[in-house]
Amino acid sequence: MKLYSINILKSISIIFVILALVFIVLQPPLASSVSVVKDWKQNLINKGFLSKDTLRHLLDQKSPVELTRKRFAFRVGSKRYVATTTINQSLQEYLDRLFDDATGARSAIVCIDPLSGRVVAMAGFDRYNPLSKVWTQRLIPSASLFKIVTAAGAIEFFSMRPSTVLFFNGGKHTLYKYQLKDKKTPYTSRVTLKEAFSSSINPVFGKLGMKYLKREGLWEMANRFLWQRQIPFELPVSVSPLKIDNDPFHLAEIASGFNRNTRVTALHEALISAGIANGGVIMAPSFIDMVVEKGGEMVYQNTFYPLIRAVNPKTALFLRQMMHETITKGTAKRAFRGWEKDEVLKNLVIGGKTGTIDNSDHSIKYDLFSGFACNKKNGRCLAVGVFVAHEGVLGRRSASYARLAFKKYFEIMQQ
Repeated sequence: MKLYSINILKSISIIFVILALVFIVLQPPLASSVSVVKDWKQNLINKGFLSKDTLRHLLDQKSPVELTRKRFAFRVGSKRYVATTTINQSLQEYLDRLFDDATGARSAIVCIDPLSGRVVAMAGFDRYNPLSKVWTQRLIPSASLFKIVTAAGAIEFFSMRPSTVLFFNGGKHTLYKYQLKDKKTPYTSRVTLKEAFSSSINPVFGKLGMKYLKREGLWEMANRFLWQRQIPFELPVSVSPLKIDNDPFHLAEIASGFNRNTRVTALHEALISAGIANGGVIMAPSFIDMVVEKGGEMVYQNTFYPLIRAVNPKTALFLRQMMHETITKGTAKRAFRGWEKDEVLKNLVIGGKTGTIDNSDHSIKYDLFSGFACNKKNGRCLAVGVFVAHEGVLGRRSASYARLAFKKYFEIMQQ
């Protein structure tokens, strides 16, 4: 009986040894695991499936005009594909006509549904590089749009509110070291955070960055709003750069947008306001719904998903209030004058932030607008990011393009 038990144990041991050897022989080396994954992805592509990375590479070779159609075709070797986009053709054609008559070096507008991330229009031009995807490739100084980041940090990290009282010395749109001191004089001005935001008062935001948020707070909030992040999209998107050091005056420059090194694309501009309109959540943007191979087999279908929570819902609410003040009393008041009486715009809650700055030799004036409009009844929203690089005589301003886009889009939605 004892010998029988020993033989059973030996048999079991031999079986385990054999199984272990088989596992070791069949297990691929660790160094080749990456190539195995690549081969697996390649097999999917060979079978007809397209990854977003593959699609991005293929679509980058298409012209801007083709990409903004409702449908367009492309080839990969002997295979023919048809892509269906999220583009609203009526809005796209309307904006294209606006830019046909535009002056300046370059301009762009991107329109997004904040609730889904669907890009419904991408229009613009680059006079010196006509084939450029100006909406996603051209980086321009973000200027005072960065005040959205600073305001969000002041609210989120320091419990400030639109009604919080702040003080500043000197002019509203300058930034000197003496303006960043806390010393009050007979010439010290008193404003609320909402007033400072809507009027784009540089010294107030300079002090918020220098004395409150500092490098860590500015970096954290900017990163949440997609600076120094690769934005996922079916086209290559330039990464919006941000550099921050601990020099106090440098912090003030960054926080107020009083610099040329912090940059954005038009797509990034639109996503900032899209997140604020969507309660603080930025959805991953997309302009391709599906791709079908000739014969009817679907090889790509997009899924819409939350990209990042930039701010909490309460902060987003306060930001919407301050952005609305910009439209009614602040720097965008002129562009939106009379909106309350307009048959379409009067049904909307509109908000935005402007930004302006010259290039280094003052030959170009950059003019930006990031904003949103939401229907008061059904909650449908549109977020836009616009920039215009004026060269010589100033043409139509970015906030005016935004107003026209809002009006046209919601007219279409009523039909």
